[in-house]
Amino acid sequence: MSTGQSDAAAALQPVEAEHIPVATRMPRVVPLGRSLTGTARFGIAVVILFFGIGGGWAATMPLAGATIAPGTVSPEGSRRHIQHLEGGIINEIRVNDGDRVRAGDVLVVMQDVRAKAAVDTLAHRLTTLAAREARLQAERSGIDVIHFRHPALANRDDPDVQAAVGQQVNEFKTRRASDESRAAILGQRINQLEDQIAGFGKQLDSIQRQNALIREELADVESLYRQGYERKARVLALQRAEAELMGTEGDLRSRVAAAHEAIGEIRFQIANLTIQRMEQVDQELSETQARRLEVEAQIREGLDMLARTTVVAPVAGTVMNLRFKTLGGVVRPGEPVLDIVPDDEALIIEARIAAEDIDTVHAGLPAHVLFPSFPQRNLHRIPADVVLVSADAFVDEQTGQRYYTARITVDPEILAEQAPSIVLTPGMPAEVFIRTAERTLLEYLMQPFLQVMERTFREP
Repeated sequence: MSTGQSDAAAALQPVEAEHIPVATRMPRVVPLGRSLTGTARFGIAVVILFFGIGGGWAATMPLAGATIAPGTVSPEGSRRHIQHLEGGIINEIRVNDGDRVRAGDVLVVMQDVRAKAAVDTLAHRLTTLAAREARLQAERSGIDVIHFRHPALANRDDPDVQAAVGQQVNEFKTRRASDESRAAILGQRINQLEDQIAGFGKQLDSIQRQNALIREELADVESLYRQGYERKARVLALQRAEAELMGTEGDLRSRVAAAHEAIGEIRFQIANLTIQRMEQVDQELSETQARRLEVEAQIREGLDMLARTTVVAPVAGTVMNLRFKTLGGVVRPGEPVLDIVPDDEALIIEARIAAEDIDTVHAGLPAHVLFPSFPQRNLHRIPADVVLVSADAFVDEQTGQRYYTARITVDPEILAEQAPSIVLTPGMPAEVFIRTAERTLLEYLMQPFLQVMERTFREP
């Protein structure tokens, strides 16, 4: 048997088991530091260091918060809605959407038939009232000539002016003649009474002479009667004649007094005629002036309404949203006709702030604006500022969501410096990043958990 075969046979032979104590089979307990290799220890140290430093950073390092809001570029004064106060029928349309207009350019012309008719009617009334006022002023002043100085009476070739002036001149003459006629009649009555007084005076003179003669004769007859040379009947007859003359004299004197009294009353009537006429003139003049002022105010309103039949651009800008395309369209009072986006007004961004973010947004916060309309390579975050936040929420009519509006301003110099290729245009979309209060990463991560816990443990 060869050597290889001997070895194989030996390997197949049973071997007697070696008796080893149980205690010698148990593994030895080795300390952890000794059991781990250097690489494992380094890995554990790195993990502990990472979580320690990361946790400390998350708990202490503040991170800037931001509220993202969609916005739109718009003029600071917003677009101008061009409305028509009275409404009416469109006669001309001189612009189209997209046209650039200057301040004062004619946009739309409305029919002016009704406005012209109203102004013409008022002008006719003003002409009549102005002429009447001039006549009343002449009557109050007592002059003989009427001065027609009102501007409404300046055009003496106007048939309406000629008719109004002629009518008032005739009325002035008629009233003057009527007053003079009444005064003349009363004057004649005074003359008659004065003639009567003169006649009574002559009668009194005659009676006084007769009475003097009778007294002289009566004295002689009484002397003869006492001497017995004359009869008593003669004495009584003379006394009776004297008494009759005295009665006649008293009656005449009474008539003279009555005539003087009548003259005084007539003169009072003449003076009262003048007073009554002045009172009437003053009242008519006051009423006429009040009506004239009212008509002048109505004419100004009518001219203003007539001027508004020509709708002009209040500012330079671009025409948008022309609501009427055909002639003859009916515009309701106060209805917008078109819009103008002003050129010379500063542009701002109007952003919509979600209602749940309003507690972190207020005026004065810094912001950045992104304009997604431009190519990706031209996108720049432009520094901006929040200048105004609405005091109350609005409701989107389409979605029903509540939102607040914020006005964001961008410095034109900064925009030109950082993004010279960006030209702001009204209506351009924008994305606004409003910087809010700083919080740590741990606060961000824990906030949802804390909110859930607060709702969970809150008593119902």
